[in-house]
Amino acid sequence: MSDSQGSPGNFNFGIRRLVLVDSAGFCYVEIPVDNHGLILGPGNLGKSSLLNSLRLFLLPENNFKNSRKKFAFRNASAGSFYTNEESYQHYFPSQFSFLIMEAENPAGVHCQILYRDSASQLSYGRAFVPVGYDQLRPLFWDGNDEDGIGQAVPELSFSRLSEKLKKLSKETRLVNDPAKLKQMLYSSELMNADAVRYSVLPLGESDERRVQSLRTLILLLFEMKADDQAMSNAVASIIEADKKFADDAFDFNIDDFLNRHDQLKQQQTQLTRIEKERSRFEKLQKDYQAYQTLLRSQHDFAAFRDGVSHALQDIGARRKAAVEAFNEQNETLRHVLQALKKLEQDASGLKGEIRSADRRIKQAEQNQKDGDLLVSQYGEMTLQEIEEIQKEELDSKKGHLAALKSAAQAEIRLEQIQKKKQELERKLESLKERESKQHWQLQNQLDEATAAPLRAVDPRLVMASPGQDLDADSKAAIEAFARLFVPTDKGFDWFDAEYQAQPARQTDFAEQRRHIEGELHGLEKERAELADTANREHDRPRLIERTDKEIRAIEKDLETLQRFPAAATTLRDATDEKQAAEEQLAKLEEQARLEQEKQDAVQQKAAKARSEKERIEERERELAGLSRSVGMVEHRFPHLKAVEAEQPLDIEQVSVAAFDDLQTQLDDLEERRRSILDHLRQFVYLGIHEDTEGELQKDSPASSAIRETFKGLSDLFAGMAERWNVLEQQVGIHNETVASYRQALKSNHEHIARFEAQLNRELEGVRINDLVEIRVDIHTDPKFRNLVEEANNIDPYGNQLQSDAFYDRLRVFVADFFGEGGSKRLTMDKVITGISYRTRKENATSLDKKGQSTSTTALINLELVYRLLKRVLYPGVQLSFPMVLDELASVDISQMPSLLERLRNQGFNLFSAATHSASAEVIYLIGRHLEVGQMRTAKPYSPQRTLVFWGGAEGFTNGEAMSHWADQTQASLMEPVDE
Repeated sequence: MSDSQGSPGNFNFGIRRLVLVDSAGFCYVEIPVDNHGLILGPGNLGKSSLLNSLRLFLLPENNFKNSRKKFAFRNASAGSFYTNEESYQHYFPSQFSFLIMEAENPAGVHCQILYRDSASQLSYGRAFVPVGYDQLRPLFWDGNDEDGIGQAVPELSFSRLSEKLKKLSKETRLVNDPAKLKQMLYSSELMNADAVRYSVLPLGESDERRVQSLRTLILLLFEMKADDQAMSNAVASIIEADKKFADDAFDFNIDDFLNRHDQLKQQQTQLTRIEKERSRFEKLQKDYQAYQTLLRSQHDFAAFRDGVSHALQDIGARRKAAVEAFNEQNETLRHVLQALKKLEQDASGLKGEIRSADRRIKQAEQNQKDGDLLVSQYGEMTLQEIEEIQKEELDSKKGHLAALKSAAQAEIRLEQIQKKKQELERKLESLKERESKQHWQLQNQLDEATAAPLRAVDPRLVMASPGQDLDADSKAAIEAFARLFVPTDKGFDWFDAEYQAQPARQTDFAEQRRHIEGELHGLEKERAELADTANREHDRPRLIERTDKEIRAIEKDLETLQRFPAAATTLRDATDEKQAAEEQLAKLEEQARLEQEKQDAVQQKAAKARSEKERIEERERELAGLSRSVGMVEHRFPHLKAVEAEQPLDIEQVSVAAFDDLQTQLDDLEERRRSILDHLRQFVYLGIHEDTEGELQKDSPASSAIRETFKGLSDLFAGMAERWNVLEQQVGIHNETVASYRQALKSNHEHIARFEAQLNRELEGVRINDLVEIRVDIHTDPKFRNLVEEANNIDPYGNQLQSDAFYDRLRVFVADFFGEGGSKRLTMDKVITGISYRTRKENATSLDKKGQSTSTTALINLELVYRLLKRVLYPGVQLSFPMVLDELASVDISQMPSLLERLRNQGFNLFSAATHSASAEVIYLIGRHLEVGQMRTAKPYSPQRTLVFWGGAEGFTNGEAMSHWADQTQASLMEPVDE
């Protein structure tokens, strides 16, 4: 940057144009800023916002967070700063909001475009494109309407815009990273077109201190006020940036410094207090050694406790097994006794069955004997035939008895006898006929397989005679009927009925004939007897008695005859049953003998199991008592609950005697423990040991807590020599820090003085209005100067802490300088409290400290900013940069030409905002003015923002060619007209 504008060896950097789209209260505004200009318009229109938006382009930011520090957008009417949200919504109220800056540098013309970024809250993005704005205007504004005002471009969005920008140039860049933005905006690689393509303010060095200084100066360019603290802050920032090494940066954190001294002081006091208690520790150490010897008893107790627990588990299992064994033997014995009893009951039942079988055998033998005797009297007759004869005889005897008892019955009986005789005579005749036909009996015409089942049903079936040979059909029918019977071992089954097989026999006709003849003889005898009884009454009782006996004899024979068929079967079955019962009884008696032997053995085992159970139960009661005793000891000494045994005591060694010995040892240990705790608690009370968990204050601290505390104290006293040595080294290091801080205070104080002298040397020969000499005074806080003097009076070298008086004075400085609360970091901006000027007019002999006029002060401030900016920018750079002066109305009109000339020579273009009340002379002197409140569009992006301005400035050329300052869009107005 040089004083001569546009010299051939310079590198030119300038801002040409500023465009706002749907932003800062405007629908579309486009203003040139490459020359002096005055923005005219009604009050509260947003004129200042137009120029202040340049801060967004020049500073490497991407959001409005902490916007007061970043941009310092001031609300002049309220005397405060706008909030983050207010500032953001002012410049980026909608998705159609865009801000464009056209700039030029040695690489050519480019545009920087800001857009609303929805990636995060309060954020905005940037696009860089290496073309002039004339090529971009159709993307943001359509000027081809009827009235020439223009209208919004349909469907404007950043996504569509970015596609078009990339088509315009492959060098288009979208950048949001602050570090990358710093590199692009402040690049000074002037011989590298790619590197400097989007540079606006090339810095001499791109470190953070230079960037921060530039930020301060940029804000000054937009608020050039004589009474602003910003000037002193800018000077402080430049002084810091002007240092050769980053380590020279003035950032003295006094809080840390004082805190470190307090820490070392506390360490020294603590070590001294610990040394005073060494004798107490030696006594504690002696007691602890004795305690350690007895400490084993705790583990022995734990082993005993676990041994008791295991013994109880073992004895419980053994008792359970013993009870189960005892119960098992008792159960076995019970089963054996039950088995014996069951065998006895079964044997008794078998004996009863045998006796019953004997009775049945005897009865069956008698029945068989009586039946054989009776049947033998009837020859070959069947039992059924004998039974029928017996029944007829019985009926005859009963009729005879009735006749003996009654004359009327006698008459009836006589008639019956007569009829019976006649019937027997017919039977006799029939018998003779049958005897003559016996050749054709069925058993003689049928085979045995057919005759046998019929004979089993009734022998008379096969003894019947048809009197001739059977025809084939009759014989087939009989055979078919016989086949319905199923042969069995004992006879035949007729469905569910059984029939015994009968032997084949021939009819004894002679026997039957004799029987019939005998019956006829008997009937005759009975008739004669009844006839004689009527004549001899005295014989009637004897005859009745005899007949009665005969009836009973016949009835008895009928009973014998009924029992006779089953007698053989009954005899056989009873004999078999008796034999089976006797065999079963023999087996039962053998089983009873074995069960008796088993009973004897089980009784012996049960007695042994009972004895074992009682012995184990006695041991269990002993162990239960020991377990209760262990619990009582743990209740007395709760810390024992946490002690763990290496190995449980062997079960066999758990005894009352062992517990008594162990309890004695624990009592001795507790006595030692209390003594040690008294010592340890005293160390805690004295602050030598920290019991943060309060473990030692418990009634019964754990042994681990005692052990760890003693170990800590042992390590503490053992390491005291080392700790003294470390403290001495730390004090030495801290004193070195004191020396470096003293040197920093001194060197920064001297650096401020040197910087002031350099500024004044640069201001030599500078004339502003009627001032021929100007001097800058940089004011530092007197408390800082006193601190520097105080620091020079101490000797920081040595291994002893500085006196408390020095730190007390330092604390007083902190309280006076910083006040209550907040950071206690001593930095350059806090040390430098202000800037003032001393001036001398022509013919005056001395410098005057009184204040100058507003315009003169503004010129001095401008000169100072110019000098400060030269220190930051790359050497040889020529700027064409807008400078905002809100106090234009306060500038003396007579000084306006010199002000404008000086600004132009220094590379600044004056820009100010005013209402239409501004004087015509001021407007004329500035040369260009822009009427920003005259046009409104009918088709805005947002109905809230309709103001439009574009097309260039109006003004006076002062003899200059119009192309020197007219906007590019007005080029067509300067073409010659054919007349």
